[in-house]
Amino acid sequence: MGRAFFTLLTLLAASVPARAVERPPQFVEIAFDNCTELERWKELSDFAAAMNKDGDRLHFTFFVSGVNFIADANRNLYQAPGHSRGASSIGFGGTADEVRQRVDYINAAYQSGHEVGSHAVGHFSGRGWSSGDWARELHSFRDILTNVGPNNGLGSDVRFVFPESQVTGFRAPYLDFSSGLYTALKDAGFRYDTSSDSAPNAWPEKTGDLWRFNLADIELYHTKRRLLSMDYNFFIAQSHGTVVPSRHEFFKQQMLDTYLDYFKANYTGNRAPLHIGHHFFDYQSGAYRQALLEFAQTVCGLPEVRCATYSTLANFLEQLDPETLQAYRNGDFPHAVDPFAVADNWHLRRSVQ
Repeated sequence: MGRAFFTLLTLLAASVPARAVERPPQFVEIAFDNCTELERWKELSDFAAAMNKDGDRLHFTFFVSGVNFIADANRNLYQAPGHSRGASSIGFGGTADEVRQRVDYINAAYQSGHEVGSHAVGHFSGRGWSSGDWARELHSFRDILTNVGPNNGLGSDVRFVFPESQVTGFRAPYLDFSSGLYTALKDAGFRYDTSSDSAPNAWPEKTGDLWRFNLADIELYHTKRRLLSMDYNFFIAQSHGTVVPSRHEFFKQQMLDTYLDYFKANYTGNRAPLHIGHHFFDYQSGAYRQALLEFAQTVCGLPEVRCATYSTLANFLEQLDPETLQAYRNGDFPHAVDPFAVADNWHLRRSVQ
């Protein structure tokens, strides 16, 4: 034990720069897009509750699509820029009762510390939209949230427990956007955008009063192929968008190992936040969902790890002075060792089932 402790101290001391700041926490951002399927709301709600039963381990960010809060029968309430009234690329919210159930799940999630962000309304590509088009889409989103009960014949008692003004995070459908998006987001009071990509060890930057929380360009485990840290991109990279039941376990394990490599590199490196984006839709017949949940079980709860919402990350960043943030970018602090090299941490991997 003494020898191992001495080795650990030596590793830490060797990594301390001449002018170090205190080591930052390792933020892990896990977010979901669309958020349509009711069974996924229940599963993720139950999973997070189990993770948090003995501590504050895990909070998700949900980028919801506005059409999920318009019943099919009321689809003509919405018209996207450049599209006909009542059109959507992902359908609408089903029955009025299904809309109500979705509202109930979101309210419970919000009250449990999770965050709700915007994924626009009809899931259309905004690559060619002007700032005015984006402003119209953002206004439609907030109007749909504000009037969810009356819009669906559910009455004013069916409503979100938070004001629409508290939705201040955005991710563009298909990650397609134009420069006009940022003008519209700023004018609408948004705080951050998650529609772009950057290196896996890049700390977020604030541009034009908006934090850019980008998905990461990571390396697929045991390959030289690079992809975004999002389930759909794994689906394309691993199987060209085809479900392959015979490779279910392989695809799951490869995603898990890819995420763990991403985590370990940042945890022992400059501590840049991790950004992982998934969908409620079960790509690869649940392999990616299983990999993500096992990843969360493995890392959320490790020392110095904060699996938190994007607003929590923004709060942390905004209290930093520029010199400290630059020191983080440079990795000018005592670096940590691989957390999985410490045997006592392995029990966390299976602590929630």
